[in-house]
Amino acid sequence: MNGIIPMRYILLTAFVIRLFVPLLAAFHTQDHRVFHLPDTASYVRSATELIYSGQFARNGIPDIVRTPGYPLLLVPGILLGNTELVTITLQIILSCLTVYLVFRIALLLFERVKIATLCALLYAIEPLSILYASKVLTETLFTYVVVLFLYLLLQYMKKGSLAQLLIAAVALSASVYVRPISFFLPILIAVILILWILIKRQNKSKLLFHTCLFFTVTISLTALWQMRNMVEAGYSGFSAVADKNLYFYQAASVLAVRQGIPFYEMQKQMGYQNTGVYFANHPDQRNWSQSKRYRYMRKEGVKILLQYPSTYLTIHLKGMLWTLLGPGATEYLRLFKLYPDCGGLLGLMVDKGLLTTVIFLLKNNPLMFWTNLFLSLVLMLYFLFGVIALLSRNLINNISIITLLSVGAYFFAISGGPHSYGRFRHPIMPIICILAGYGLSEAISRFRKVSASHKHHTFDNISL
Repeated sequence: MNGIIPMRYILLTAFVIRLFVPLLAAFHTQDHRVFHLPDTASYVRSATELIYSGQFARNGIPDIVRTPGYPLLLVPGILLGNTELVTITLQIILSCLTVYLVFRIALLLFERVKIATLCALLYAIEPLSILYASKVLTETLFTYVVVLFLYLLLQYMKKGSLAQLLIAAVALSASVYVRPISFFLPILIAVILILWILIKRQNKSKLLFHTCLFFTVTISLTALWQMRNMVEAGYSGFSAVADKNLYFYQAASVLAVRQGIPFYEMQKQMGYQNTGVYFANHPDQRNWSQSKRYRYMRKEGVKILLQYPSTYLTIHLKGMLWTLLGPGATEYLRLFKLYPDCGGLLGLMVDKGLLTTVIFLLKNNPLMFWTNLFLSLVLMLYFLFGVIALLSRNLINNISIITLLSVGAYFFAISGGPHSYGRFRHPIMPIICILAGYGLSEAISRFRKVSASHKHHTFDNISL
């Protein structure tokens, strides 16, 4: 194989690492709760209600905050009586399948097995994907569905198969049901396809019809859930989690800055995760429907952001930076009970900034500091090789690469804000690994050329 590692060994490596981490955490902590995050309980409740009542609800009330994509993955584990074991096993399999899809996408783009293998290897050992395969949370499923969508879309752009484009539309719609963050992604993809059609010389009418069909399918499939929300709860949106975040995160962060108090304190004052405090602030809302309350949160949140746009822009950009650079050390240490569940780093980041947070860790939590440093150095290597790839003239004019970069930029931009951290980089990492694999291949090739040239020069000198 000319020094190329067979894919089966890379997949085996990915599987063993992803299996080892949760087994070690379970053995070390003897506590299944280390595999949970604050959002886990709400997904489990939704899945449990779906099983036993046949409704997607919470305490008998239609759930308009969560969407059914991830709870469906939890159903087998709940039925078998071990949610963590079954779900994490499924997520390990999905994460390994994502490794294989990274290989297939890279092979499609670069048409060289060696480069595609390097891309897959980088994702197989990528720390964030390893970590979240062990968390009962949406990240692994969401990333798998997004990468599957990208593979099908790029296949279509190469071969023009309408069937692949329609399956890609279904996969993209499925990703919205797992995490609503991709709700607006069909618009971006439609724009990219139209631009691609404009630079094509043939079959423009046919390809335009394909694009319209793709957009219609994705919008129709997501509209089904909006219709369900309207019928059952009088709520016209896809998920009220956006309204909740807008009020309790984005707006709260702005008010915290304007009033000069800590972010978490402002959330507490607004009644985040405490309906008693919230209703004390808004007694007239006690008899409101949940849809009416969420509409109020949306309206009030937008009002506050529009009142102080520059303040929020600064917060959002800081959040984007933290999404990009957050190494994930906090969740790794929590997995082994080496860091408290409520450490307050997110609040410190929002209130004081990145530099102050780093200095605080160095003084008060050396283990956290050094773990962050190690994972940050690994992340920087990925970025370095990714930049090398982007500097290549062969890539920057490639419409498929532009598509990947556009999707990555979408997730990067939309994940900004006070609630941002490394977790939100998870669906971007396969794209970074694809670029980094190409960049690593380029770096190895250049090193070998320089090394060969140096040896040849040395041999000539000896001959002389």
